[in-house]
Amino acid sequence: MKNNKYFKLKIFVFLSLFFFLLFSSTVITKTKAPNNTPYYIKNTMAVKKLYVISQDKINTYERTMIATLQGLISNKSSSQIYTLSSTEPDYEIWLKDLNNNYGVAYEFIDDPFELINIFKKYISGYVLYNKKSPMDPSINNACSLASLKESIAIDESLETKIKSYGIKTLVGDCRNTNKFWAYDNLWNSGLNHSTVIQLSPDKDTSLRDYGIMTKSLVFYEEDIHDKSLRDKVFSSMEKDSIALGWGPDEHENVTIASNHGVSVIAADWSYNLTVLSSFPSTPLTQKSNTELSIEKDVHYVTFIMSDGDNQQWNLGSNYGSNKWYGSPYRGNFNMGWSMSPSLYYLAPTVFNMYYKSANTGKANDYFIVAPSGNGYMYPSKFPKDDLLLNVDKLNNYMKNVDEKYVAILDDDSLDNLSLWDNYTSKSNIQGLFYLNYSKNNSYNGKIVWSNNKPIVSSRDLLWSGLEDEGTLVKNINDRVNSGETNINSPNAYTFVYVHAWSKDMTVVENVVSKLKENPKVRVVTPDTFMTLIKRNLSK
Repeated sequence: MKNNKYFKLKIFVFLSLFFFLLFSSTVITKTKAPNNTPYYIKNTMAVKKLYVISQDKINTYERTMIATLQGLISNKSSSQIYTLSSTEPDYEIWLKDLNNNYGVAYEFIDDPFELINIFKKYISGYVLYNKKSPMDPSINNACSLASLKESIAIDESLETKIKSYGIKTLVGDCRNTNKFWAYDNLWNSGLNHSTVIQLSPDKDTSLRDYGIMTKSLVFYEEDIHDKSLRDKVFSSMEKDSIALGWGPDEHENVTIASNHGVSVIAADWSYNLTVLSSFPSTPLTQKSNTELSIEKDVHYVTFIMSDGDNQQWNLGSNYGSNKWYGSPYRGNFNMGWSMSPSLYYLAPTVFNMYYKSANTGKANDYFIVAPSGNGYMYPSKFPKDDLLLNVDKLNNYMKNVDEKYVAILDDDSLDNLSLWDNYTSKSNIQGLFYLNYSKNNSYNGKIVWSNNKPIVSSRDLLWSGLEDEGTLVKNINDRVNSGETNINSPNAYTFVYVHAWSKDMTVVENVVSKLKENPKVRVVTPDTFMTLIKRNLSK
């Protein structure tokens, strides 16, 4: 009997251990595994020729069809598709650059169905959607499914015509599906878990090519008060992941993403990422020229243009517009620009053009990392483990692009030094420019220190309705007149954040011209600004 009891005890222990391990493994599979893959999935096929089609000349359903075809043929053909739009003029600049500097040939196509004929051999079938309303989620569900089926997404109005071109296999029908359908049915069926596309259904083309190529979930939650789908998606992603696109609002959406370790890339008007990502991301050096003169009785000012985290702006209109980077006034004064790291990976030829065209000499352009690092997120809300991964990748990126400083956008966390220690402990991160969400200059220029590196808050805003040019000039001159020119005091330094949507380079030129009338004001680049602070105030 003793032996029998001992045998039963062994069986009990074995079964207990077995079920414990089984349960534990189930729990482990639900936690987010470390993300060892690069942030951004790139097109691996070298592009040699482009078929270019204007979005302006085709209807909304044809645009979606072509965008999904564009994604489908990526990684498969050296001939690919590139779209142009009158609303995003800079894409023509990038196209000409590809032709002139990378040897990419191109020809224009007027009929979208000619592209169907050209690339027919890559199309396994089509997935149906129907736009009963502009916000009908079936288009997103169809794109998610098409990415897994080597297919294109087709509105039901084009079904008869697409069949006449020999694409006769219906591989899926997403008509009349709800916003949860793709996540509930496809999330664990081959979609990647490191990148998602957060895209409003009323956008027919943008980002859809990239979503198809990367096999990404395409989803959207229209109601700002309902976060049920976003919570599901973001909580299921790998550690420190990326959501390209935009949500129904800003702060709440980025907060939800940050809570789950997901950074948001404002990219919901980005096009041609399949083509642009096919080029290599190589190390670059800024054309900066930091010459520090020894002056003691002056007030230092640096200007940084906002919205560098906005990938679509940097791709679509910033570079060529006379309002911003394309301004004829650029080069008349020292200016700071922030850039999203996503451009370096997903549009390296574009990133290169920004660097190549930067001014150096008497007046310099200087680039910093856009808020809040690899993507738009709130560091204080990011899970600790995810933040460590994020900052490691950020540190490597900054080495590759020769950038020393990061703009941070967060909620009332300037004094949280242990948070900033995660950044300043890295060798390539030499300081932070802090912006508060509620009002970017809430901390009035306060400077705190982490690992002997400065975290400098915005002191002034060039922002319509908050601080206009006349007020800004008066504020700075008043500081000089009140004696804030001791370079060993933090009061001798002013970081001005320029709101891109309400103020442009013409306004900055006007302000700088007026400030130059004051013999004690010095307008410097962000790099010089931080170097002076470290030299003169270092703790």
